[in-house]
Amino acid sequence: MRRILLIVVILLAALAQPAAAREADETAFTRVWERTDLPVRNGLVQRTWYWGPDPFLTTTEPYAQGFDGERLVQYYDKGRMEITNPNDDPASDWYVTSGLIVREMISGKIQVGDGETENWRAQSLPIAGDPANNPDAPTYASFKQVASIDLPSPGEVPLPFPYGPGPNEDNAALPRIGRFVDATIDRYGSTGRDSALPGQYPGTRITYYSIESNHNIPDVFWRFLNSEGLIKVDGVLKKDILANWIYLTGYPITEPYWVRTNVNGVEQDVLVQAFERRVLTYTPANPSGWQVEMGNAGKHYYQWRYESVATPPVILPENISATVEPRSAPAGSEFNVTLYGFQPGETVSIWLTLGDQSVYDAPELGVANQNGEVVFLESTTISIFTFPGDPPGVWALTGQGTNSNHLAVAYFEVTD
Repeated sequence: MRRILLIVVILLAALAQPAAAREADETAFTRVWERTDLPVRNGLVQRTWYWGPDPFLTTTEPYAQGFDGERLVQYYDKGRMEITNPNDDPASDWYVTSGLIVREMISGKIQVGDGETENWRAQSLPIAGDPANNPDAPTYASFKQVASIDLPSPGEVPLPFPYGPGPNEDNAALPRIGRFVDATIDRYGSTGRDSALPGQYPGTRITYYSIESNHNIPDVFWRFLNSEGLIKVDGVLKKDILANWIYLTGYPITEPYWVRTNVNGVEQDVLVQAFERRVLTYTPANPSGWQVEMGNAGKHYYQWRYESVATPPVILPENISATVEPRSAPAGSEFNVTLYGFQPGETVSIWLTLGDQSVYDAPELGVANQNGEVVFLESTTISIFTFPGDPPGVWALTGQGTNSNHLAVAYFEVTD
């Protein structure tokens, strides 16, 4: 009996030991790439790259839920592949995932775990068109105020079309099936309408609505996402859907917008839509078959994270008795601040500190209402209007009670 008990104890101890982590299977990256891009590189088809001709970096990056707090990644011009858990089945379609790099560049938040992020400045490169000598083109940061960053987790999908949330809930859009895209956006994130564009480009009619992110997709992009062609799977060439679009691009996080940007040095109209993992562009002036392409989000992300000295991590201090919306936006945006915690009826001195540390006093004093909130210019919401060219960095609106000496400070970031 003692021997049997000893054997049971040994077996239980062995079962309690964590399984040894296997090496990440880098050949899985190659298998994903070969599906769409090997036929392109071999000249068997003429179409845009889905990843790029070759990876330009394979490395590990911090990720809290990865093995030893890291995961293996591989960068291509168009995107980034990831292996977060090397113990998963390498044959699984989701053993290799496509990085949420566009969402990160627009939000200025790098995901370093399932729920962990680092704050950076949003990417200031043009989101479409020439990466240099293109000073008026909208950037990734330009889309920050129109993007839906906090999409629901799996199992928390909004109600199906035609229901879902109302407009302006995390920049959600109502369904616009059958209507044409006439929305525009500029470098400063200002949106407008150009009624002349839809008549010129009938392919911009909305044909799909994503209930997962509450955004519309125009026909030119929807057909591209579901296009068929020659692919290579398990060494065999065949015709099939080129890619699972949700796997490749993720859900749309903005509406489609027309932008003015330089393409090969020539300013023109380009339709742009940001998805979680990729950017899609429609350039009507391009030759047929090359009008819809994926932007170079992988290259842009690598430059943003590894090469740019202009985008160091930005950590905003915690607000003190204050709220501010948004917390970060490009110069030219409006920030709305509420200061509270004061004695009812007391006057409050208010001053604004800019990113270059210059200080400006408010033109008049505020007064605390019965709830202790500062009323300034007859409103408890203090609007701060920034302008293109204002100094980037952390700004602060401060209020100090003349009786209580109470301080309230709202911190926010103005980006380039």
